[in-house]
Amino acid sequence: MVTDFISPSDGGFTDARTIETRAVRDDIPPSLNRRFVLVKVVQVAERPSQAVVLRVRRAGDGAGAASLVLKWYHRMHAPDPAVARLLSEGPRPHLEELLETGTADGHPYQIFRSHGETDLRAHLDTGPGRLPPRRVREVARQLHTAVSALHAHEVVHRDITPDNIMVESRRGDELTLVLVDFGVAVHRPDEDEGPRRAWRGKPRYLAPEAGPMHQTVSAEGDWWSVGMVLAELALGEHPVDFYSDEAVLREIATHDPDLTGIRDSRTRRLCEGLLTRAPEERWGAQEVGEWLEGRSPEVGRRSRTLFPPPEEPPDADPFDFLGERFTEPEHLARALDCHPAAATALLAQPEDRAALAAWLGRFETAGGRSPVELRRLAALRAELRASPGPLTCVRLITWLGPYRDASLWGMPLTAEGIRALSVAARQGDAEALRLVDHLVRTPDILTVLSRRPRGEDLDEVRVRWLALRERWPHLVEELRRTPGISGLDRVRRRLRGTTAVWARLLELAREPDRTAARLTAEATAVRGRLPAAVPWFERLLLTGQDDPLRLLVAVLLAEDAVRGAAELHRRQVDEELQRLMDEDTDGVLAVMRRMDLPPTLAWALLGATVLMAPWCFVIGLADVLGRASQEAVVTAWAQTLPAAAAVFALELLTAAYIGPPAYHPRLSLAGLLIRSAERPARLTLSRRYVTVLLGAAVVAGAVLLGFTALAVAPWVWPLASVVALAAWSVRRCLVWRRRRRARAARRLGVRRGRVAARQV
Repeated sequence: MVTDFISPSDGGFTDARTIETRAVRDDIPPSLNRRFVLVKVVQVAERPSQAVVLRVRRAGDGAGAASLVLKWYHRMHAPDPAVARLLSEGPRPHLEELLETGTADGHPYQIFRSHGETDLRAHLDTGPGRLPPRRVREVARQLHTAVSALHAHEVVHRDITPDNIMVESRRGDELTLVLVDFGVAVHRPDEDEGPRRAWRGKPRYLAPEAGPMHQTVSAEGDWWSVGMVLAELALGEHPVDFYSDEAVLREIATHDPDLTGIRDSRTRRLCEGLLTRAPEERWGAQEVGEWLEGRSPEVGRRSRTLFPPPEEPPDADPFDFLGERFTEPEHLARALDCHPAAATALLAQPEDRAALAAWLGRFETAGGRSPVELRRLAALRAELRASPGPLTCVRLITWLGPYRDASLWGMPLTAEGIRALSVAARQGDAEALRLVDHLVRTPDILTVLSRRPRGEDLDEVRVRWLALRERWPHLVEELRRTPGISGLDRVRRRLRGTTAVWARLLELAREPDRTAARLTAEATAVRGRLPAAVPWFERLLLTGQDDPLRLLVAVLLAEDAVRGAAELHRRQVDEELQRLMDEDTDGVLAVMRRMDLPPTLAWALLGATVLMAPWCFVIGLADVLGRASQEAVVTAWAQTLPAAAAVFALELLTAAYIGPPAYHPRLSLAGLLIRSAERPARLTLSRRYVTVLLGAAVVAGAVLLGFTALAVAPWVWPLASVVALAAWSVRRCLVWRRRRRARAARRLGVRRGRVAARQV
């Protein structure tokens, strides 16, 4: 950011009144058009006191050539020529390098080497929080080098702020910084024009002695600004919690900056030495150098008022709140913002609202406010006459402290603030949950806060947030019907619209790209830890490339994905073990089939032989008893030979088809005969004698009846045996085939499952 250049004859910062004579205010000067090509407009000159700041490259250079910075000033606000000579003498560590200076169309211009596009303010906004002492010390070392070089050449910068410290490069946590913007810098302030100049700089970084309209210009003022920058880095926020010029100048003139929040004692000592309000006791180049070497110089006296605070107007009656008396609007804004319960109670009482409206009425004629501010004040006072809604307090704080960063209940609603709010809500912080619930009930608060600094796009955030919240239940219902997710019993509980979920959606609405990238990283990290691919989780990640809400679902269901992956992995391991066991079994069975085939065939021969033995007995019995005719006996003996061949053939073929070890004893004829013979023996050994005798009598009777019937027609026995054996052999082969196919299908399923898992 470039500081305005205000001529002393114009009466100060707010009353610059000169005529704009530059041909353009957002482009390259016409006389330089042939030499340079515009790359980017950094700053448009909205007033004559501002410089046109452009990023350019030399004509003829390729698009990838290094860019330069062109600053074109109004002739009444040209920078100090002596400072320009110093910067053009050659590159100096951590100082802006001036390459060229001249006049274009009657106005001075300067060409600087580009030192990057990110300043320290933007860097801190993207990575909020306290900087560790090691990094604060490195920043102090670089600023000490730059400021000491300036003061050694009798140059005072006068505007050292995070906006004017460029981050030239970054390597890990290490930053290379360059001090830029010497538009208000002066050379030899104790000579020529005297030590007091018109007001310059930004109030939050001005030394106390630089606060009056005709400020004291000295090297000590630069070291105060360095101390403010370092304290802001160490605290994670500015030591002065005010923003308007009047409130900041009053605070600095009457109170020491609060540095108690700096945890590191040596860093706190550095900031205390630099932020000593008495210039003669303030640390300078020597003391900071000693501190960098590890020594501890003495710190001057603190709590010493150099200038009396600005006089209050005669009608500045204070307003009482929480036992304090407020005359500054911004002081009251901070108190109301940090104590929401007390603020709500205040606005709930008609008498207190009337007193507040009366106190606000004095600002209609004081302070030189714009017509827009006065219209908002009138509407706010009218709103206080009735019972106010939840937006009234936010509008009140916004009007009282329009320069305060967008915040609610003391919590910032900037990009990094919403990020921290989302984290706190997920961790169950009660205050954060109440704040998010309040925003859910009253989302229009974001529209009101969009008028505050660093909250400019909160009205768009509100629209995106409402759209995400409306879409969330429909997405959850859709996913609950998705195969793989629908069976998870915790889906409804994990994905219901809780306050923590609304906080994450608010974060997504505030920073869509950054939050989507972080959700992608979280979900990818979860996937990397899974022992097996979970199909539904993979689908969420795939569809989440174009839909961050699905990425959020994936992150919320991460535990279910881990649990499902563990179960799937265990099942895959079991199936793999089974597959390996089956393969080993197949190998063993192949060897056993070759080795056990002769015994298996022997068992088949034995079974067939045992089956045929009763034939001779039955046929001979029929011939001896004379019950059957000779023709039937001859027929029976004639059938014996082909029947015996059929029995042997059937049993041997069955034994060869089924093979060992499955054939005997479960599917063999010999095994059947053995099991049939074992049953009477087991029944006899059971000592149930009555049952044994009755069973034996029944069996003996059936056998005798059968023998008697067969003696009449003995040829039935061989024929019946062959038919029964043939039917049973077909059944045995079908059973074995079915079992073999089932085993093969199981193995194929295991293999296909593994391939599908790899493909997913």
